[in-house]
Amino acid sequence: MAGLPSLERWGSLTTRGIHVDFPFFLAPMVGLSHVALRMTARSYLPVGTQTLLFTEMLSSRRLPTERIGDRPETATEPVETNLVPQLLGNEERFIDASLRKLEAMRPAAVDINMGCPVTQALKHNWGVALMGDPAYAERVVRTTVQLSRWPVSVKLRTGLNDDLEYLLDFCRMLEDAGASWITLHPRVASQHRRGSANWDYIARARDAVSIPVIGNGDVQTAADALALVERTGCDGVMIGRAAVARPWIFWQIGEQLGLPPPPGRPEPAPDDGWAEGREFHRAFERFVGIAEPRFEGRDARKRVNFFVHWGARWLDFGHELWRRVSSAPDLTETRARAAAFFEKPQRMTARTVLRT
Repeated sequence: MAGLPSLERWGSLTTRGIHVDFPFFLAPMVGLSHVALRMTARSYLPVGTQTLLFTEMLSSRRLPTERIGDRPETATEPVETNLVPQLLGNEERFIDASLRKLEAMRPAAVDINMGCPVTQALKHNWGVALMGDPAYAERVVRTTVQLSRWPVSVKLRTGLNDDLEYLLDFCRMLEDAGASWITLHPRVASQHRRGSANWDYIARARDAVSIPVIGNGDVQTAADALALVERTGCDGVMIGRAAVARPWIFWQIGEQLGLPPPPGRPEPAPDDGWAEGREFHRAFERFVGIAEPRFEGRDARKRVNFFVHWGARWLDFGHELWRRVSSAPDLTETRARAAAFFEKPQRMTARTVLRT
């Protein structure tokens, strides 16, 4: 039987309110990691387990002028006591104001984005651009730690260049600046999602620091998640777009670890492509059922379409599901078209190529 990641390093955070005994995490993803996806993923967690769920990236320039919950990006549910908002920012005054606004979300911790590689983030010295200036990045982390009531984590990439020693020094700096844990996606900024994530860098980063290190990148199946733990010794695994396609991946991982199934699901987890195709329809219905009453019509349709846009890439004929759903005039028709699509058995592949 596969082994659970070591929980030893997480234990030191219990006094700060961080309780993790199932260290497999839904990643912060723009347009995706909102309450509908988080609650869908949460429904597949092994019963009785505790993990962390991350919001999508929230701009520290925008948050101070908003009321929490007015936009889908900041909507939450009362049961989300394990929520970690992710902040994009680099200036003290905006970070300070954003942290005060985040009080309304009752976060368990706050994550700093040092991994976003998009042009807008690079232009403003946000995201992965901060990795090009360690002294500046250190000030951002140290300042956030000083201002925050909650533990502060950092999600980062390899950096702007493929330089292992630079990365390890950067990780040590983050720990010295007060970061409570690190999530490492070991690709350089220019790769985006192309090429392969260098898992060996995750192992080296974990050896370089004493705080938890979460591994991220190239995890598309439960077997991938457990292989990442075995190969790197990481303290947890973060799963991105594959968890949009198969949010039941957390059920599959738990089953392989010998953990109880999710509430109300005594049957075995989906174990082949056809079973996963059937489960995709169930997950889609759950997702729509959460999104529809919580978001305004246009926002709900936008997020349902984006869920299908990414998740259906693992379906053999996902492009056809996307074509039908994206042209539906409302969610009633969206549901009807999806139901018609899934009347014929559909198969999911284990892996797909994610370049964009």
